[in-house]
Order: sequence, then structure tokens, then C-alpha cells
Amino acid sequence: MSLILGIDLEGINKDLIMKGVDTKTDRVIEIGAVLWDWELGQPVKILSELVDEVDRLPISEEVELITGINDSCLERWGAKGPAIHDILGRLIELMEKADYLMAHNGVGYDTPMLRAMFHRYDMEMPEKVWIDTMTDIEYPKQMKGRSMALLEHSHGFINPFPHRAVTDVLSMLKIASGYDVKRMIKMAESPRVTLVAALKAPNWKDPAQVAEFNEVKNKVAKSRFKWNPSTKQWTKEIHKILIDEGKINFDFEYFMKED
Repeated sequence: MSLILGIDLEGINKDLIMKGVDTKTDRVIEIGAVLWDWELGQPVKILSELVDEVDRLPISEEVELITGINDSCLERWGAKGPAIHDILGRLIELMEKADYLMAHNGVGYDTPMLRAMFHRYDMEMPEKVWIDTMTDIEYPKQMKGRSMALLEHSHGFINPFPHRAVTDVLSMLKIASGYDVKRMIKMAESPRVTLVAALKAPNWKDPAQVAEFNEVKNKVAKSRFKWNPSTKQWTKEIHKILIDEGKINFDFEYFMKED
């Protein structure tokens, strides 16, 4: 194994923060892909294209502030119609060359956005294992944040063109190249399971029970369990391989959620 294709998309989304990706309305506005030779430690092929899909939403002020891309830019430089089909064809060629694909928060954004885009153009996306640098790299414990900006800073560099697809890919690959790729692959190939903290509400009239409850709750929160208001549970999604290796040992009771 020596070739990894890093992929990043910039997009215009209807309500990404509150509702996540909506493939009916959300559209890609930029594609960046870098084929990285792991043995050489450098990029060997690069694809970088702006895309102007005919049914995209207008570029919001927020997206323009983050990316620098606006409607005028896309109208002038964005690929349109058949040219988009050609770009996806070139991307397929790179994906087929790669042993693995890589993205940052790929599960939450890039993979569903890209899969939907291939579907719109009646093309089949190659099936490969995706390494997600947000979850599949075991960063040092002192690195608390997982945003690209924080990770870049923690690894001693600054991306001069943040939130542009190809420069974000290069930054991601630069970070990932400092870690064991075989371990990343094991993590990526491991199924993910959900742990639930066994946190029961106390008798709120009993100060001792309330104090004990708050102490455990703080441990749960520090362990990065998140409150799920719909199920009223504190949950954390992890790689099953970590359980199998005996690396999960929280200082409070928890159980694995059944499918």
C-alpha cells in the first residue's frame, strides 16, 4: 500500500449546522483531490476545480466569508454542464488508482455530498475504504480540538488558504503523514459502536446524591460523551477495535448500545 487519495469538497448547504447534509438541495462548489505517495511522502497528482451546478443555491455571505468563493467567481471559473461530468471522470481515475481514500469529517460531509453528486450525473462512485482524519488518527491526548485549523496549529504550521478544497487536502495529508498509516487503516476498517454512560438521575432533594451525580456527570462530559436529548442518554461513538484491544477504561459505568 502506498497511494492515498485525499479529497475535500467546498459546498453550499441549505442548513448544515442544524440539519446536516441535505442531498436534495446541497451542492458542491469546489473539488480538491490529491494523490499522495506514502512511501515518497509527497503529492504525485492534483485535481482542483471550481464547480457551478445549474441548480445550486446562491452563495451565502457566510460561505463567501469562509471560502472567498462568490457567485461571480463561480460564474467565471466554475465548470458547467458536461465539464462537470469530465471532472468527475478524472476524479474516478484517481480514486481507482488509490489504495485508500481520505477526508476530514468525510462521514459527516464529503462522502454523502460526493456520492450524491455522482448520482446526479449518473456515474458510479468507486467503493473504497475511507480514512477519516477526524476520527481514525489517534492524536496525542493534549490535542483536544479536531478542526483543521486547530490541528494545523498543533502540528506547527498554518494553512495560508483555509477552506479552499485543494489546500485543505494538502494540509490534511501533511498532518496525516506524521502518523502510522497502518494503524489508521485498522481504525478505518473497524466498525464503530455507541457507548452509553449509565448515569441515573438522583433524588434531587438529597444533596449527597446530587453531589455524587454531578461528580460522575463531569467525568462523563470530560470523556467526550455527548448528551442526546431525543434518547435522554450520554453517548460516545468509538471504534470497536479499541474495545477489543482493552483500551477503553472509563472511571464510571457504561454499556454498549445494541443495534
